[in-house]
Amino acid sequence: MTIMYSLLTALFTVFLYFNPASSTSPYETAEYFASYDRDVNSWENVELFESLGNELNLEMDSFVHYASVPSYWTTLTVDDEEQFDGLSHFVLEAGFTGEVVKMDWDEPFDRLKGKVVVLPMTEESLELDMRDTSADPYGEVIIDNKANRYLLSLLEAGAEGYIITPPADDDEYFGTIYTSPRTRLPGIGVDAEASQQLKEGTTVSVEPFVDEEVPYTEFVQPGKTEEQIVILARLDGIAYGDHAFWSLGGSSILYTLIQQMDGIETDATIRYIFLNGSGFGYESAIDYLETAKQDGTLPSLVLSLDILGTGEDNRFVRTKGMTKLPVLEKGSWSTLDVKPLGTTYLDDFQAEGVPVMALSDSLTAEFDALTEADTIERLSDEAMKDHVAWLADWLKTQ
Repeated sequence: MTIMYSLLTALFTVFLYFNPASSTSPYETAEYFASYDRDVNSWENVELFESLGNELNLEMDSFVHYASVPSYWTTLTVDDEEQFDGLSHFVLEAGFTGEVVKMDWDEPFDRLKGKVVVLPMTEESLELDMRDTSADPYGEVIIDNKANRYLLSLLEAGAEGYIITPPADDDEYFGTIYTSPRTRLPGIGVDAEASQQLKEGTTVSVEPFVDEEVPYTEFVQPGKTEEQIVILARLDGIAYGDHAFWSLGGSSILYTLIQQMDGIETDATIRYIFLNGSGFGYESAIDYLETAKQDGTLPSLVLSLDILGTGEDNRFVRTKGMTKLPVLEKGSWSTLDVKPLGTTYLDDFQAEGVPVMALSDSLTAEFDALTEADTIERLSDEAMKDHVAWLADWLKTQ
């Protein structure tokens, strides 16, 4: 009997941890989102979005949509003939082509315009790739700093991209390098077969696969008028760190917000959307926009929950050109500072004439997200609950 009780207790504990409906605070909801592998191509990511909210007893409807995104796999062509698979450490936004030049790390060079640099996998990246991450469920963002510095110098010299070859003693391994997303030099790893074809002076072309589909989730709270407000929160790719807090704050707040708003009558229809995609959720945001255009249901306002629940700053709102939108003249919105909004998926909504803004409470979190200090403990129940209550009070008047 004691053994059975212990087993049931253990199972219940696991259920509590992985089921956001059982969470008692936004903080624990954030822990739930952090426990998932947010690589857009992972089965855990698919499972998260396809099951998101199923266990909640909500009056509002939920829908799972699918958006096309490029995968980490690429097509590599050598001298317009042979094709091989390549594997990118980050999802490639565009392909690259150039003449192969083989180099070693820290080897001096002149201008590299039109060149694709082929480099061996470093010992440090191999050690990082083999490390045990099971003890840290939120992920620790570690990069090969020496390699990153060299890749940056290649970028400055005009290189088109780079290719990493695998360890010489492992025929089935794909070369990889632990790079920062800010490096901006495109690159892939290849297997031993492909690396043998990369001879000096050959022309190599790398193109990303674009036929993958990833799910994203929408909750709809129907209103009494034709006005529609869209609230977006994104889940970044795992390459930006499992604990990239501009994601955890927004998604966990949005998940708690739908539960507090469920069953409340509003004049406007409120659409709550959890974005999926590589890095910043761009693919699912644009997929949603295109669907709205086709259906003739463009919203009257789009609000992105940006860097939330992480800082000690007062709330502020970002708009394009620091524009004072009508909503910012009313109620508690009128007390917020307005700051400039950078380039995001919101640009595409604005191009369609939709007013857009992003809500934030931290100027530093984005720059701290690649440090060891950026851990789940930086969130607090008080900060998260305050954000949820603030948004709910506003939405109840819409």
